[in-house]
Amino acid sequence: LITTDNEVEKNIVMWYTLPGDGSTVKRGFRMICVDVDTSQWGYLIEGCTEWDYFTQYLNNVPLDKVKHWIITKTCTHLKVVCNNVTVLNFNFATDYTPGYVDRHQVWLRTCSKVELCTYYNNILLRTTR
Repeated sequence: LITTDNEVEKNIVMWYTLPGDGSTVKRGFRMICVDVDTSQWGYLIEGCTEWDYFTQYLNNVPLDKVKHWIITKTCTHLKVVCNNVTVLNFNFATDYTPGYVDRHQVWLRTCSKVELCTYYNNILLRTTR
């Protein structure tokens, strides 16, 4: 997806449907611009991190106004790349917040559906398989 401007406190959410033995759950990866001048972005991963954008941040998000984001989920990692810079490479098995030891396991499942939910005004979307 492409954002064409930093919009403070506008959520970009990727919803993942994760089927498993006897149950299917939906979990979200959320990111939000918390500081336009420094291009600081907070994030949270439901069931893996604190429910707070101001606790964990993406690393080295480029200052460019136009940002090309690639968000990839595998059975082991959630990876976010912005303008060819890896800003998050989250390992579900090791990087979760203490206290989330049982809840993070759902992210190890293969995803059956992905949905984008955003309140961003300046966003373009392109999907690939």
